[in-house]
Amino acid sequence: MGSVFKQKVTRRLPKGAEIVEQDGKRWAEWKDRRTGKMRQAPLNGQNAKRLGIVVTTKTFYAKYRDGDGIVRTESTGCKSRERALRVLADLESRAEKVRSGVLSSRDLEVADHQHTPLSEHIEDYLDYLAKKPGKGGRQRTSAAHLDNVRRGLIEITRACRFKTLRDLDRDAVIDWARRTLLSGVLGKGSRAAGKADKDGDGPGKTPAPRTINSKLIAITAFGNWLIDQGRLNKNPFARLKKLDESDDIRRNRRALTAEEYTRLLRVARCRPLAEMGRQTVRLPPGERKPKSRATWRKLPLTLDTIEAATEKARRVSQADVVDLKEAEGWERALVYEAMLTTGLRKGELASLTVADLDLEATPPVVNIRAGNAKNGRKAKIPLRPDVADHLQEWLAAKRERAARSGGRLSATDRLFYVPKGLIRIFDRDLEVAGIPKIDERGRQLDVHAMRTTFNSQLAAAGVDPRTSMAAMRVSSLDLVLKTYADESLLDVSGAVNLLPAPPAPNAKLDAVSSPAAPVCVTPNVTPTSGMEGSSGDSGGTLSPRGQKVVRSEKVRITRENAVIPAKEEKRAKGLEPSTSSLGS
Repeated sequence: MGSVFKQKVTRRLPKGAEIVEQDGKRWAEWKDRRTGKMRQAPLNGQNAKRLGIVVTTKTFYAKYRDGDGIVRTESTGCKSRERALRVLADLESRAEKVRSGVLSSRDLEVADHQHTPLSEHIEDYLDYLAKKPGKGGRQRTSAAHLDNVRRGLIEITRACRFKTLRDLDRDAVIDWARRTLLSGVLGKGSRAAGKADKDGDGPGKTPAPRTINSKLIAITAFGNWLIDQGRLNKNPFARLKKLDESDDIRRNRRALTAEEYTRLLRVARCRPLAEMGRQTVRLPPGERKPKSRATWRKLPLTLDTIEAATEKARRVSQADVVDLKEAEGWERALVYEAMLTTGLRKGELASLTVADLDLEATPPVVNIRAGNAKNGRKAKIPLRPDVADHLQEWLAAKRERAARSGGRLSATDRLFYVPKGLIRIFDRDLEVAGIPKIDERGRQLDVHAMRTTFNSQLAAAGVDPRTSMAAMRVSSLDLVLKTYADESLLDVSGAVNLLPAPPAPNAKLDAVSSPAAPVCVTPNVTPTSGMEGSSGDSGGTLSPRGQKVVRSEKVRITRENAVIPAKEEKRAKGLEPSTSSLGS
């Protein structure tokens, strides 16, 4: 039998309290700030680590034995004994149902969360994600991911009017996804909607299927977390079907050709210094800006003028400036070269240190730490021998420059300085190299297109897709065959020419089976009955043995050589074409 009582707890000693002793006990006396009355309470024991007062709680606690036989003490939240007894009776009733097998302990745990506002569950989930370690060696989940999950959950719960866990409904979410895709109305928690409202452009543009799917993934993961925490018995969003993303291509990238590859590296090596030696021309009076003293302008660099501009900059610039700009161009060319020959992403390349480069290994490799890789897995990426030699020369030059300045190159120093504006720098290098950023088919080149170039060059070299998956460090074959593949670099025409040659139109069937004749790839599955017909020869048809049959001659078909059965077999109409069986 359970009981209810008011529990005694220890509180901090109030400020300004005086300690007095009465009847051998120590008491604390202080003036209540709210009422202004004097109050007193006994002090805690002498063995306590911190001096405090012992007070009685205002609400009652219930002490009972739960369904598993464990004695528990819980707060009833009631100030009157009668209400506390009713709460105790409810707790004992639930425990009795567990002991009798009517309910389970998990059912009771789930029931406790049914009336909690859904917003509190979402905040608890976001707090869990914030403390959860990220992929690989990452210490925590990124703030950008947390923001995306928060906006996605708030948008769906508001649109579907979910208030508590009881309101969660799979069909309501599916209907929200359909309405959002068709109407283009973004939720209040959407960043695009907020921007559209701010600009006064109405509800904003139609969200793409990938945007909607990201929110569906967020709410499905939220449902899984509710199960793990014992707040739900079943995820209402399990197996939630996502929208088709096949047409939702954000950036249709293409690969660099070998000739464009060479021009890009040449421009990247020379342009930092060549910018200082650009040719100047006088501005005509009509092109001068009002109130401007500028009477001349620099001509843009091109592939034909970059060499002359580089030589001019060497003549007119100071030696230390020339060395600095040449080192900058050398480093930029190596950044492009490393990305084009290893498939490294921009962020992964920026995270490399001197210690991550192992040029003594066979073959030389670059070690990617798990915390810096996108997939959260450490990897060893092999290097081409010529690229390894270029990196060896680069490290030697860096050590020499560090020694001239009185320092030294340590193992923790960055291998490359990858600027945040590399995308803008890459676009300028493309312009000087005469490489169009967007081709006639609408495909574009950017920094991440170097990864597309790496995979496409592997495919053009005949590397099998499974090896390309390992080189690209991806887990899906579709990424290798579709996303990072540029078919324009593949020799499709040469592959078609490797197929066996088809037989001549007038060739006899017995010639096809001879070793000297080419073998047809597609088998001849058309039944030959010896009936009247033409096979390309006006003189008659060919029998199964290859003999010519005169058109006017009637061939007797016996049961042994007949292809069409003697008895007609009727088939169900509408299921498949009514043809004769080839197996009988």
